[in-house]
Amino acid sequence: MLIAAMVLGGCGAAAEEAAAITEEETAVTVSTQSVGTGTITLTNSFVGMISPEETVMVIPLAAGTVTETFFEVGDTVEAGDVLFKIDDEAARLSLQQAQLQVKSAQQTADTQMDTLLNQQDSTDLQLESSQLQSKSGFEQAQIAYVMAKDAYESADDAYDELRSAYDNAGRDVSGNNRSGISESALSQARAARDQAYQAYLTARSAYHTAQDGQDLTDETAEMTREQLDQTIANTEETLKTGISQAALGVESAQMMLDYCTVKAPVSGVIESKNVDVNGMAAQGNPAYTIVNNNTMTVTFQVSEAVKNTLSIGQEVSLERNGDTYTAQVTEIGASVNPQSGLFQIKACVAANGTRLPSGVSVKVSADTYRAENTMIIPYDAVYYDSDGAYVYTSVDNRAVKTPITTGIFDDDNIVVTDGLNLGDIVVTSWSPQLTGGVLLHAVGAEEEAKPEDTQDQADEEAAGDTESTKTE
Repeated sequence: MLIAAMVLGGCGAAAEEAAAITEEETAVTVSTQSVGTGTITLTNSFVGMISPEETVMVIPLAAGTVTETFFEVGDTVEAGDVLFKIDDEAARLSLQQAQLQVKSAQQTADTQMDTLLNQQDSTDLQLESSQLQSKSGFEQAQIAYVMAKDAYESADDAYDELRSAYDNAGRDVSGNNRSGISESALSQARAARDQAYQAYLTARSAYHTAQDGQDLTDETAEMTREQLDQTIANTEETLKTGISQAALGVESAQMMLDYCTVKAPVSGVIESKNVDVNGMAAQGNPAYTIVNNNTMTVTFQVSEAVKNTLSIGQEVSLERNGDTYTAQVTEIGASVNPQSGLFQIKACVAANGTRLPSGVSVKVSADTYRAENTMIIPYDAVYYDSDGAYVYTSVDNRAVKTPITTGIFDDDNIVVTDGLNLGDIVVTSWSPQLTGGVLLHAVGAEEEAKPEDTQDQADEEAAGDTESTKTE
């Protein structure tokens, strides 16, 4: 009987333990990642056409008499070579005048600032002297007040003692006061007390007046210093602006002087020459024509949205027969092609006609959309339903369905513009048990989430009717 009881008791404990295990919540194993910032760049590809070698017309930005020319038709030039010079005497005089204006502006600024700083020093001395005088007057009034108060209290005490002695002494048979104190003495003591009291009132009034005067002097000094500091700061800013404007005049004059020396913008062969020594170089008219043998032009067409993302000088890449070249955007079309509905873009590539023959097609790749230093999360973490995009975040190890607003994305990441904060923990792996409120077991970005058991694998196979759909 004892053995049977023990067996039955053991079976009961096992049953209770099994029930407890059944009731224990099972955590869903997932990968997580903190929300951070990064950059996403989208690249678009287009078909480009290589055009013949580039012809560059050299147009002077200044007009004047040509004093020297250095190249003739048929000569080869390198980018930066001086082609010709224009009489620069007037430009040099303008530069010297602008430099003198800068010097004058600087001297004027130095003089005005020295004057203001000297004025500030002088005012500080005057204010300090006034404050010292006010403080000295206040201290004297304070001493006089204390002395008058002590004198009054002494006179009052003396009168009270004399009066008390007089009143308590009684009178003799003749009616005279036995203390020997006459009424005249009492009157004199009272008069001395009253006089001391008036002196006390006068000293107290003078004390308060001196105190108010010192406070007013200190406030006036502080306000005066603040106003003078503000005046100095405003004057200094105005003078700096004047100097900067004068410096801009120097830069402008220097630019005009530089325009008098015309250089080759590209390397190539001189095809034509339209200026001669002692002749006139007209501003805006071509002076030289240079054929660039080292560069080719690629022309491609883009939509208006893409056109608005491109800029002059932006680098694009070209691919042909496994070779890659770098080109710079030189022209962005302002009007749409009526046949294609697209805008024409031109870029210059440093490759001769042998490597990129005229008329061949190339693949053009350009960075079009870019989001810098913005909040991004893994693309695989985003789901979509009828209400839009959402993610699962981990809050106290519980899954929280969080609606978000997204931006551009690439193969790995997507921009989040609303709904999350930096540092939020986002679930980055999928599980058929992943729903709002479930308990999570995060394994981290470096590990992969594993199925909980064979039942999880079966559920995963039947996940076609889950409430959310993962974006492709």
